[in-house]
Amino acid sequence: MRPLSPKYHEAIYILAIALLLISLPVAKFMMSVSQIMLFVNWLWEGDLKNKLNSFFRNKAALVLSSILLMHALGLFYSSDLSYGLNDVRIKIPLALLPLVFSTSKPISLKSFQVILQLFLGSIFVASIISILILTDIGIHREVVDIRDISIFISHIRFGLLISLSIFIALYLFAQRSNTVLKMIYACYILWQLVFLIILESITGLAAFVAALFVIVMIKGILPQNNTLKWVRVLFVALLMGAAIYLYKIFMCQQKAEIPQKYTILEKTAQGNFYKHDTTNHQTENGYLIYINYSDKEMEQAWNQISNIKYVDVDLKGNPLSSTLIRFLASKGLNKDAAGVMTLTQEEVRAIEHGEANVNYQHISSLQGRLHEIAWEIDVYKKTGNPNGHSLTQRFEYWKTATRIIKNNLLFGVGTGDLGLAFQEEYNKSNSVLEQRWRLRSHNQYLSIAVGMGIIGLLWFLLTLFYPMFKLNMQSNFLYLSFFVIAIVSFLTEDTLETQAGVTFFAAFNSYFLFLQPQQKKNE
Repeated sequence: MRPLSPKYHEAIYILAIALLLISLPVAKFMMSVSQIMLFVNWLWEGDLKNKLNSFFRNKAALVLSSILLMHALGLFYSSDLSYGLNDVRIKIPLALLPLVFSTSKPISLKSFQVILQLFLGSIFVASIISILILTDIGIHREVVDIRDISIFISHIRFGLLISLSIFIALYLFAQRSNTVLKMIYACYILWQLVFLIILESITGLAAFVAALFVIVMIKGILPQNNTLKWVRVLFVALLMGAAIYLYKIFMCQQKAEIPQKYTILEKTAQGNFYKHDTTNHQTENGYLIYINYSDKEMEQAWNQISNIKYVDVDLKGNPLSSTLIRFLASKGLNKDAAGVMTLTQEEVRAIEHGEANVNYQHISSLQGRLHEIAWEIDVYKKTGNPNGHSLTQRFEYWKTATRIIKNNLLFGVGTGDLGLAFQEEYNKSNSVLEQRWRLRSHNQYLSIAVGMGIIGLLWFLLTLFYPMFKLNMQSNFLYLSFFVIAIVSFLTEDTLETQAGVTFFAAFNSYFLFLQPQQKKNE
């Protein structure tokens, strides 16, 4: 097939890149379609020999693409080839996008920025749709957990994209002289910061703060002058304020270990005997949970006011009886019929939705989420039970991954055997995790080490840092913000184990490394 006119190939190329970035927050299917468009256009354009020669001479692109080769080599000592081949398929963008972007003609500064603007527009639309779902305006969808408002991709991936979009908006803000445009970008930044809080994206917020810290404190986004000094002082002050806020939340939970005054009662108002477990020191808001409770009365009273039965699970999948007794304790009530009948309709709905504390009953509450995390850690310390708690389950995942790595130190278990290795280790160690919670490491660095060993982990770190230093991008605002967000996400997520995560990393890594106009890289 004869190539088209260069201007048509360029138009297809730019369109495909735009579709790729636009699709990240809203359309998984389009992620694949846009990459197929990119590759087909790259082949159709011809001149493959020179393109491949250029690729093999580009050390940064070559090293970056070798992540895929590393996983392909891991197939040779894997027993589950089906799983391994699927994992390699998911990671194709890690080699495809560096190949196409590093060997294609540069794009103009205008095209580069327009594509970023379209990405911001896509993020904005996705955030508005999420708010409409949360407020039940126009889009009716059951929202049990705040993560349910992110309907296109994982709320964690969404949080990372939002964090990056804020830095992109800052970059575009600095590039504009028009006051109206500056106001638009400023409003966008403010809205996305607010939305990150609404979304309760702890990973997204942590990645954003880490990236901002690196940029402001190490390189800075302004010239070295008095202005930057004041920016740094303000940022340090904000960090100290946030640290004090978090300290108070966790200290509040620690103080709750000393129960408030309580009286052991013998009988309920209906004449039934209370149950007490004074050896169980779990508390809610300082009140012991497992004293002064009557299962019989709570069940009878609850079944009168709710369609979800006492013996069933709440909408988060946890035993409703456990959620109810915790909620009543958080209000300082006895756990009996009288306590249940004091609940308002709003509180009943909150319990049905899995909210176990009166302070958590609003679906979106970052403060409530932080208190919940503090409670999870406290329960884990007291009981060793992490089940159903996203943070403390990760502690078990990381422990399990570490044991697997010790037994397969150099080369790991192979690309295809990660799932098998985790299940075997869970069984071998008699893990406290229930079967449904026995997942993989939720840490990209550990996942690489489990699959490829220490040698693979060292190579993975090389593929992360070498391209940045080779192309002198360590002081580039856009690339540095993306890079920090990505490597922070690797700490608590298997970012490169899903299509959305791989595409996010590969697309922006290659876009900022190879397509950012040279004259603007270090502005």
